[in-house]
Amino acid sequence: MTQKNLIEKRKKLEQRKNRLKQLDAALTIQERKNRTRRLIELGGLVSKAQLDHWNTNALLGGLLFLKEKETDASQMSTWTHNGGVVFSQGNSKATEGK
Repeated sequence: MTQKNLIEKRKKLEQRKNRLKQLDAALTIQERKNRTRRLIELGGLVSKAQLDHWNTNALLGGLLFLKEKETDASQMSTWTHNGGVVFSQGNSKATEGK
């Protein structure tokens, strides 16, 4: 190969490398946006369940309790059903009428 061909080949490789860096950066940004959206959704669920007035320690303790119950399929099914009912009602007050 001539020196000119090697230079052109190197230039193309650099362009590919830069394109991969751009794609990686775009993927990182998208992942961060998705994570942010999920965190906002979780905050909305806390508010919908009217737990946004709980202090942080109590809320985390309650969530850890739920995590312990995660393996109980029957309990998870009940929670899934109850959550679906609240969402279908469009009710912003999860505990209303209880």
